[in-house]
Amino acid sequence: MMMKKVHLVDVCAVFFRFYFSPAPDYLNDEGRDVSSLMSMIRWLSKKEFFTDELVVMAFDESLGSGFRHTIDENYKTNRALPTDDIIYQLTLLKSIAQFMGFVVLASDEFEADDLIASAANQLAGDSCIIYSRDKDLKQLLTNNVNLLDFTNNTCWTPELLLSQMHLEPSQIPLYLALVGDASDNIQGVKGVGDKTARLLLQGGRHWPDLFNDIKSGEHLGVRGEARIKENILVSVSLIEKNLSLTRLRLDAPISLQRETLTDDNWQVLNALLKQLNLQAPLKKSLGLISGYVL
Repeated sequence: MMMKKVHLVDVCAVFFRFYFSPAPDYLNDEGRDVSSLMSMIRWLSKKEFFTDELVVMAFDESLGSGFRHTIDENYKTNRALPTDDIIYQLTLLKSIAQFMGFVVLASDEFEADDLIASAANQLAGDSCIIYSRDKDLKQLLTNNVNLLDFTNNTCWTPELLLSQMHLEPSQIPLYLALVGDASDNIQGVKGVGDKTARLLLQGGRHWPDLFNDIKSGEHLGVRGEARIKENILVSVSLIEKNLSLTRLRLDAPISLQRETLTDDNWQVLNALLKQLNLQAPLKKSLGLISGYVL
């Protein structure tokens, strides 16, 4: 069976790059800003998104309701809830993405990262590119799964991860569990920063290996080793809780069935874009799409 080419988009990661950019607002007839939505549609109008087999758009809709909040009530409590204009544009983007023939995934239990991980798991054997700059997603890297940081065009592979961070993809959850993640309000182990964590994980160590090496008195090769070992031993429950937060789920209930893209899709999309005052400014971008019907 021929390997499919698949594009997995972390929607919020891309959307917020445009949302927080210094670009001027673009208002529709209702006076609503749709500038980020317009930028997203332009970004999605890539030739390969319409010539390759599958594009999956993963939306984040689990802030405050996801399964990780039942593990740690403080998880992501430092995050502000989305404003009305963000909700307005992302809701429209979901509909537009479907009319463009993309698979749309969203859940109030699973985060976008879990939806992407579950999609990549279902598509094992196919060639997948993940569009994001989220460090959590590096745990998904394989020979067939790459992570494209669209902000600097860095394409992360297992080989690049090993050369840059001296880590294997499967070690990313433990690395994050040790150092913590301020953006997700995950507390790390006292005294363990980036350099120390990478040294602790050298040689392909995972959590059972690290714990057993500490208990058996193995030399770990880090500065302040006695203190670090003590801090880890008193933080066992914290580390194991963190691992349940940093490991991505592969079992989210998703369907990757896509609708056939027809002229009717374009007609509905054009009508919606016209209503939003976006048809004219997007005419050139959409016109580059093979099969687009004005």
